[in-house]
Amino acid sequence: MTMTRSQRRTTHRVASGLILLVVALWSLAPLAWIGLTSIKPQGTEYRIPVEYWPDEPTLENYRVVLGERFRIQRSVFNSVVVSSGAVAGTLLLSTLSAYAIARMRFRFRFHSLYAMQIAGMIPPIVVIAPTFVLLRSLGLIRTYWAMILPNMVYAVPLSSFLIASYFSNVPFELEDAARIDGAGTLRTIFHVVFPVAAPGMFSAGVLAFLGSWGEFMLANTVSIGSARVETVPVAVLSLSRAFELQWSWVAAGTVVTLVPVILAVLVFQRTIVDGLTAGSLR
Repeated sequence: MTMTRSQRRTTHRVASGLILLVVALWSLAPLAWIGLTSIKPQGTEYRIPVEYWPDEPTLENYRVVLGERFRIQRSVFNSVVVSSGAVAGTLLLSTLSAYAIARMRFRFRFHSLYAMQIAGMIPPIVVIAPTFVLLRSLGLIRTYWAMILPNMVYAVPLSSFLIASYFSNVPFELEDAARIDGAGTLRTIFHVVFPVAAPGMFSAGVLAFLGSWGEFMLANTVSIGSARVETVPVAVLSLSRAFELQWSWVAAGTVVTLVPVILAVLVFQRTIVDGLTAGSLR
C-alpha cells in the first residue's frame, strides 16, 4: 500500500520524535541519577533493592562538599579561570588564522586549514608527555597557564574551521565599500567583517569553553595534586578519593560542577544553535 505525502510526513515526524526521545533519555538518564543520588542520605545509595527516590531527601551532601572539608567551589573558580583564558586565547588565534584563510589570497591557504584539522585529530593523550616536559621546562607546572595554553592549542583547529566558514560568506563588496568610505584595514575587519561573523565566533568560544571545562588528562597531569589550581574534573576525582567513594557526596560535588555549564547552555542555547547552523544556511 502506497502512503500519501501526508502519511509519509506524519510517519517521518513520529520516527524522528521517537529517535529524539531515545537520545534524550540516553543522555539525561545518567544526569538524573546523579541528581537523585546527591539528595540521598549517606549510605542509602548502596541499598538493595535500589531506592530510586529517597524516602528522606536531604541537602546535607551539598553542605559537605561546599564546606571547609573540601570547598569544591574553589575548583569551580579554577575551571572558570582556565576556561575563560582558553576561550580568549582561542578566539584571538583562530580568528586571525580564519581571516587569513577565508579573506586573503595566498598559496597553500587551504592546505594550511587542512593541516590544522589533521593536527586537531591527534588525540591529546598522545602529546601529554611532551607537553608536560615542555611546560616543566618553562616553569609552568601547577599554574593556570599550564592548562590554558594547551587547551588553546586543542581548540584552535575546530574554531578556525568554524569561523573561516563564516568569514567566507561575507561578501567582499562590504570590505570594498568600507575602504571606499575611508576605513582602514583594522577598522574594516572589526566593524564590518567581525559583526557579520559574530555568531560563528560565539559558537567557537562556547565549544572551546566546554572542551577546556571538561578536560581531565592534562589538568590531572600538570596540577600534580595541587588543590590551589585543580579544576573541576580533577576535583571530582579527588573528592571520590578523599571521601572513600561516598557516592552521595561525589554526586553532590558533580552536580555543583555541572550547574555553571547547564546555566550557560540554557541562557545562550539559541545563540549557540544559530552559530552552528547559520553559516551553512547562507
